[in-house]
Formats: sequence, C-alpha cells, structure tokens
Amino acid sequence: MTVKDNYMLTDHDPRAELTPPRESRLAEILDAMRQEWPLLVNLSTAALFLALSKQWFEDLSNPTWFVFLLVWLFVVILASAFAVVRHAEHLAVQLGEPLGTLVLTLSVTGIEVMIITAAMFTGNGNPALARDSMFAVIMIVLNGMVGLTLLLGGLRYHEQEYNLQGANAFLSVIMPLAVLGLMLPNFTTSSPGPTFSAVQAAFFVIMSLALYGIFLMIQNLRHRPYFLAPGSPEMADAEETNGLHHDPQTHSLRYHATLLVIYLVPLVLLAKKLAVPDL
Repeated sequence: MTVKDNYMLTDHDPRAELTPPRESRLAEILDAMRQEWPLLVNLSTAALFLALSKQWFEDLSNPTWFVFLLVWLFVVILASAFAVVRHAEHLAVQLGEPLGTLVLTLSVTGIEVMIITAAMFTGNGNPALARDSMFAVIMIVLNGMVGLTLLLGGLRYHEQEYNLQGANAFLSVIMPLAVLGLMLPNFTTSSPGPTFSAVQAAFFVIMSLALYGIFLMIQNLRHRPYFLAPGSPEMADAEETNGLHHDPQTHSLRYHATLLVIYLVPLVLLAKKLAVPDL
C-alpha cells in the first residue's frame, strides 16, 4: 500500500469519519435503554392489566393470587415513581434553583394527586381520603423526613449549615394551609360534619392560591437566595448566572421532560388498578 493510499484511508475514508459518531450514538442508546428499563415494565404491565383485568380480578378469593397482583402493581408503580422523580431531578439540575425545586415538587405532588384521585373515585369513593392523605404526608415529611435528615446529618457531619430564611418561608406557607384546611373544619359549625360551608370553602381556596402565588414570587423572583444552600455556587453567583448548573450525565431538557410525561401516563392506570379494580 502506498503512502497516498494510506492517506486516503485515514483522512478521506467515510468509514473513518462515521465510525466514532456511530459508536458513540450506539453507546448513548444502550445507556438510555439500560436506564429506562422501568418504562418497558411500566408500559407492559399497563397493557396487560388493561387487556386482562376482567379475568384477573374476577375472583380474588385466593390469597396467593391477590397478594401476587398487589405486590406486582405496587412494585411497578414504585419503580415508575422513582423514574419520574429521577427525570424531574435531572430537570431540576438543568433549570437550576429555585425553579428546579419547583419542578421536582410539582412532579412528586402530581403523583400523589393521581394516586389519591384514583382511590377516591373508584368503588364507593372516600371524600375524606385526600384530607387524611395530606395530613399524613405533612406529618411524615415535617416530623419523619426532616427529623431523620437532621439526625443523620448530625451523625455524619457533626455540624451543618441551613438556610433559615428559606425554611421559615416554607413553614410560613405550610403551617397556615395545614391548620386552616385540615384542622379548622373540625371546629366550624356553619355546616354539618367537619366541613366548610360554600362561602368558607371559596374563601379558603382563594386565600390558598394567593398565599402560594406570593410564595412563588418570593421563591423565584424577589428573594431567590433564600432558597439556595449556604455556601453553594448557586448562592455565590445567583445574581450573575441565574443559579444554573448542569450534570454531565443528564440528557437534554426535552428528553427528560418527554420521558417524565410518558412515565406518568401509564402510572395513572396502574394506580387506578391498585386502588380498587373495576369488576
């Protein structure tokens, strides 16, 4: 082989130019398939239960069969929920704080709302389920998760820094909404039972929306540093760089947003099946 032939193969052969991008593209596809295996399980399970739910739920008197279906649905829903949170977290990384925290919060809240709604409107229904669930979530988060975080953080780091202004802002919204929405109806006498009257309910809805709107304005516009971790790069250059930071392992913003929505669609169906099957 001449020097000229060697030059042509190394510098002008299309195979020499296309092989690295093709290998890189194939590696990206394989990596995405490896990461998104819950999506295949989610869609397959949703399709199976949509097609065979009548036969499978016709007779649940067998405890083994009932437990098998329950565990199957629970595991798939849990895996899908973690996948939704993972994509929401990648979106949060790319969007930066505090907008990223808002996206992550709305994603988790969306899962809760879908599961609770599916349980409320299936079978005989339970109008108090949403209230009881929200009360349980508040107790678990404010007492369980926050307490465990403080305990484990103290054991590992001995001393930690917290953004006290951000914590106060969150609590100033959560506590009034929790007390007025979950506790006050037990003491009102304008309507029978632990409920609000129509006027009280309308006032509470308007007040809640206004309070949360003010909180979002404070979080995203006026006092953004309140919601950044002390000493973080975002805190240092929040005014200059808008707090954006990127994870090199994340895909594009459109990729994570699309998969987040795709995961949520069959999750609604599976949550409904887990609540009470339609016989």
